[in-house]
Amino acid sequence: MSPILVDVLLALPPLVVGLLATWRLIWPWWKIPGKALTYVLGVAALAWAFGHVAVLLGWLHQGLGLAFHVWFCRTHGFTWYAVEDPERYVELSKRMVGADEPP
Repeated sequence: MSPILVDVLLALPPLVVGLLATWRLIWPWWKIPGKALTYVLGVAALAWAFGHVAVLLGWLHQGLGLAFHVWFCRTHGFTWYAVEDPERYVELSKRMVGADEPP
């Protein structure tokens, strides 16, 4: 098996767990396959360029995403592991990045 494929497969578990746990909090819907494809291609590129450190960087990236999610939930009064109001979470996320403002 290719070393790059091995690195991609080793880097996938946190992405899969994260997407399965937070799919309803991601907007717009097309970001789900977009995130997955970008992550896989990014890890493959890093594995090609830097070798096995790509796995560590992939896991670190997902860990930082989890840390941000926990911070965001605590800031806005959600339980981080079971967001009680996904619609409110998405609206607050949109407001945070300015996506709810007209162009």
